[in-house]
Amino acid sequence: MVAVFWCLTRLFVLTAVMVVSLVMSESDFCASVFETQIDHVLVGNVINTSVVAEAIECHQKCLRNTSCKSFNVHPGADVTKHAYVCELNNKTRKIKPDDFIKKNGSAYYGSVKVSCVPVSNDKNKPTNSGQCHPGYEGKRCERIVINQPAPSPRPFRSCKDIRDAGYAKGDGRYIIDPENNGNPMKVYCDMRTDGGGWLLVSNITMESSTPPSQLPVKTSYRGITSDQMVLTKTAMNELRTNLSFTQLRFHCSKNNGRTFHVTTVANSTGEAVVQYFSGQTDVQPASCGSYVRMEKDNSYLAGGCKRWQNSGRWGDGANEDRLYNHAAYVPFLYHWISGPSRWECDDYSVGVTAGDFWKIYVR
Repeated sequence: MVAVFWCLTRLFVLTAVMVVSLVMSESDFCASVFETQIDHVLVGNVINTSVVAEAIECHQKCLRNTSCKSFNVHPGADVTKHAYVCELNNKTRKIKPDDFIKKNGSAYYGSVKVSCVPVSNDKNKPTNSGQCHPGYEGKRCERIVINQPAPSPRPFRSCKDIRDAGYAKGDGRYIIDPENNGNPMKVYCDMRTDGGGWLLVSNITMESSTPPSQLPVKTSYRGITSDQMVLTKTAMNELRTNLSFTQLRFHCSKNNGRTFHVTTVANSTGEAVVQYFSGQTDVQPASCGSYVRMEKDNSYLAGGCKRWQNSGRWGDGANEDRLYNHAAYVPFLYHWISGPSRWECDDYSVGVTAGDFWKIYVR
C-alpha cells in the first residue's frame, strides 16, 4: 500500500480553492491524484506561459489543455497586484525526475498515480453515526477532501449569504443559486476584502502586453462562471432581479501605472450608482459621496470626484456597455475603460502589460 501524503500549505498566501480529482476503483481504491510540491518546479518541459490573476486559473488552463500533465506557478514581479506566472508542462516530475528542482516561492502541481489510498487508519472508516471523519468523503470514506469550502446544507444565493452563514473558506470558487430554483452555478467569491462576501461579475486580466482583439461580453449574468468576462447592462439587470445586491466594487490596476479601487457606500447615494450600473435607471448618479477608497487605491480619479464627467457623475450615458466603457472618468486625463480598443485604468491611452486587470464585484 502506498500512502499519499498531501501538503496543505497555501501558495503565496493564496486561499483560492484547488480542485483535486480522484478517479477511484471500487475494488482496490486505486487513484490518480494531483499533488502539490511547494518550493519546487519542473524545468525544460514548458509548453505554454501566461500571467494569471489567481493561481487557480493556472489549474483551469491545464485542465483545458490536453497536452498539459503538470504546471508551475511563480509569483509575479509585483505580488501585491495578485499576478502569477503560469507555466504548463507536458511532462511530470515522475517522467522527468532530473528536471525537478528546488525553487523557493514557486510551486509545482502534477498528476501522480498511486497504487492505493490507505484505509487502515481509523479516520478512513465511517464513525458509529455513519458519517466520515472530517477531511474524508465517499461511500467508504475513501476520498481525501483537499482545501475545499465547508459543505453547506444547500447552495446559497450569493457569496454574501455563504459568508454570513459561516461557510466561507477563503477566496475561490463557490457554488451559488441566485434564482433559488435548483439551477446552481460555480462563481468566484472574494471572501477577504472589506469583510468578504463579494461576487466577481466582471474580470479582464492581461496575459501579455498585447491586449485581446475582442471583449468576452456576456449578455446574461450566468456568464460570470467564465474566467474572463464583462457584463452588459441587460445582464447586470438580470442579475439584480434575482440577487438583491446593494454594493459595487470597482478595482483596476496597472503594473506601470496606478490602482483605482473603490466601493460604493451602503446608502441612497451608493444605491443610485448600483441602480445605474444595473440598468434600472439611465440617470447618471453623482460621484461625490457615493464611494469610499479602498486600501492601496492611489488613483487621481478617486481623489477628484468633482472633476468627473458631466459635473461629477458616474458613467457616460444610457449605453449597454456602461460597466466597461467609461464607467468613470475625467475627460482626457483619467479613465476606467476595459476595451475593446482602449485599456485604461486611471490613465489616458497608456499601454498594458501582463497582469494588468479590471474587476467588478457585487455584494
